[in-house]
Amino acid sequence: MNRQFADDLETDLARGHVLEWAELYALDAISADERRVLEAFLEDVDPAISATFADRVRTDRETITSAYAVDQIEPPADLFERIVAQLPAIAYSDAGPSQPLRPQSPGTAGPAGPPAEVAGQDELAQRRSAKASLSSRAGRWIVAAAAAAVIAMGGVTIAQNLQQTTVEQEVLQASDVRTQQLTLAAGGVADLAVSGEKNAAVVTLSGVPAPAEGHVYQMWRIPADGTAPVSEGTMSGEDVAGTKVTELTDISGYTAIAITVEPEGGSAAPTLPIVAQIPLGA
Repeated sequence: MNRQFADDLETDLARGHVLEWAELYALDAISADERRVLEAFLEDVDPAISATFADRVRTDRETITSAYAVDQIEPPADLFERIVAQLPAIAYSDAGPSQPLRPQSPGTAGPAGPPAEVAGQDELAQRRSAKASLSSRAGRWIVAAAAAAVIAMGGVTIAQNLQQTTVEQEVLQASDVRTQQLTLAAGGVADLAVSGEKNAAVVTLSGVPAPAEGHVYQMWRIPADGTAPVSEGTMSGEDVAGTKVTELTDISGYTAIAITVEPEGGSAAPTLPIVAQIPLGA
């Protein structure tokens, strides 16, 4: 990003600094006149530069929207004025910001303050000055830098979200994944995906009929050492009405997954017969 904006857009364009205005354009942080000049310039410039500018604007907007947007809400009409009103009245120049204006406290020695209406006009002038500073060189750099920071953080957020994978994704992408489909005695099918590398498995039940009224299906891990089965929870008719996916981690030491029909609420130990048994071993 060019940190040395000129005093006017035309100078930046003459210097070839059009791409540096993409963040400001994407955030609508430029005046209507600057927008018209910029768009007219982009119509006549090298198509490659115009395309790069458009890509940069689109990426900026998509990144911010994807990272932070939840529900679209129309902002209050006076939102910008309220934000500006809270900014210190700082006059920016090439040499840097001057000291903020501080009103004199009541009772302080010195000349009497201006009448209330004059003070009100001064405050309004200060607010307008602060707003105008956004179009100044320093103001544009602040907005552009803030935009870049938000976009960078948004990009990190999106990258982190994309990097988050479920157990199912990890198993299916494992180099040693093994898949199998079994027809269940109770009806329907079970698709198994298992990975020793990830020490995990995924069981997907499809087309399984609902259990009898007052009953549920219960899934169990069967230990290899012959100890008591370990419950993986219950499944109602609603749970198995569509496609039921169960992710299992830490499967080493277990040979199979068994499904039984149990009274509503489940049981402490499996009730025979077992209606489905899905092997986890090779």
